[in-house]
Amino acid sequence: MRFHVMAGGKMELRARWLAASLVAFVLVGLGGCGGGSGAKILYAVGVGSPNVTVFEVSGAGTLTATGSSASTGSAPNVIAIDPLLRFAYVIDSAGGIGAGGVSQYVMNRSTGVLTVATFSSTGGTTGASTPVPTGVNPLAMTVDGTGNFVFVANQGSSSISVFSIDQVGGTLTEVKQLPPTTQNCTANQITPCPLPTSGAPTALVTSGNMLFVAMTNAGAGSIATYTFNPAPATQSVIQVPCPTGPGCLQAPPASTIAAGTNPTAMAMDSSGKFLFVADSVTNTVAAFSIGSNGQLSAVGAPLAAGTKPVSVSVQRSGNFLYTANQGSNNVSAFSFDSTGALTAVSGSPYAAGTSPSYVLTDTSSRFLFVANRDSNNISVFSISSGALTQVTDSPFLSPVINPVALASIN
Repeated sequence: MRFHVMAGGKMELRARWLAASLVAFVLVGLGGCGGGSGAKILYAVGVGSPNVTVFEVSGAGTLTATGSSASTGSAPNVIAIDPLLRFAYVIDSAGGIGAGGVSQYVMNRSTGVLTVATFSSTGGTTGASTPVPTGVNPLAMTVDGTGNFVFVANQGSSSISVFSIDQVGGTLTEVKQLPPTTQNCTANQITPCPLPTSGAPTALVTSGNMLFVAMTNAGAGSIATYTFNPAPATQSVIQVPCPTGPGCLQAPPASTIAAGTNPTAMAMDSSGKFLFVADSVTNTVAAFSIGSNGQLSAVGAPLAAGTKPVSVSVQRSGNFLYTANQGSNNVSAFSFDSTGALTAVSGSPYAAGTSPSYVLTDTSSRFLFVANRDSNNISVFSISSGALTQVTDSPFLSPVINPVALASIN
C-alpha cells in the first residue's frame, strides 16, 4: 500500500475517528466530458475529516493527492457535481442528530481545485457563501440533468429539500416546498421548508423532470416517482411560491412501487431505461424498468449481492453495475441485458478494503473507485468486460479519515 503526495509537502495522518455507520450514499449527475488539461480528478469526503480531498488519477489508475482541499462541515458524507462541471456541493450530516447543511463550491475543471462559492449582495459586493440548512440527517443528494436544482434526502425528518442553483456563482437558494401560508414556510424565513415524505428517504435519482425517491417506512421499502416543475429558459431560476414555481415537487407522487425492505442506494443506466436498487437488509440488488411517465416495473427477482450493500454504480458506457458491500468487505459485479435483467459477473464478488461504503465508475468506464470507510483507503480497479482487477499499489491510503463518498470528473 502506498500513499502518493504532490505539491503540498509531507502529509500527516490524524488519529482515526470512529464514525457511526452510514446506511446509504447516492451520487448521480456527474456525467460530461472534461475540459482544460484533461487530467482525471477524483474527490473524496469522509465523516472523520472536515474537508474535501482532491486526487489526480493517472492513465494507469494510480491516485495522487494533489495537496488541494476545501473545508466542509464537521461530518461530510455526500459530494455531488453539477452535470455541466461548474459547481460542487457537499452535505454535512451533522452526525445524524440535527439539521444538516450543504456547502457550495466553484470547481476548476482543469485542476479540480474547489473554492467557496460567492454571492452578490444588494450593494453589488460579493461575499463567501455559508452552508444552506437542510432537514435532519441528510443522507443523499443529486443534481438534476439541467444543472438547475439540487435535491437532498433528509432521512431523520422524512423529507426532501430542494435548492435552485445560481447559474453564475453556484450558490443555492431553497425552493420552499409548502405554500407560504404554512407555518415556518414563509418566503422570508430561514427555517428550512422541505417536502414531507411518507417514509425515511435514503436515495435519490433524477431523470428529466422526474425525481425517484427510495424510502423505508415501518420495515417496508418503496420507490416514489415525483415530478417537479422545470426551470425557465433564463439565466437563473425565478423564485415563485410552490406548488407552481420552478423546482416545486408535485405531491402526492405520480406513482409508488414496493421495493424490498430497506432500499439504500439507487443508480440509473445511461439510457435512462432502468433503475437499479440495492437493499442493505435483504442483501440484494433489484432492477426496475422506467415507463414514459416515470412509473416503475420490476424486472425479474432481486439478485443476491454481498452483505449490506450500501452503494451502487452503473458503468457509464457499458452494461455493468457494481455494489459496495459494507458488511462483507467486497464489491459485487453484475451485467444487465436489453430488458434490464441482471446476471452476476463470473468471479464476483471482488475483495475490497474494510467497510466499503461507496463505489463509483469513472467517466471513461475504465476504472472503478471504492471508498473503504474503516481501512481509511481507496481501492481502484480496472474494468474489463465487467470483471475487476486491482491496479498497481491499490488500495491507496487516504488523507480523508473514514472516506464514505466519491466523485470524479474528466
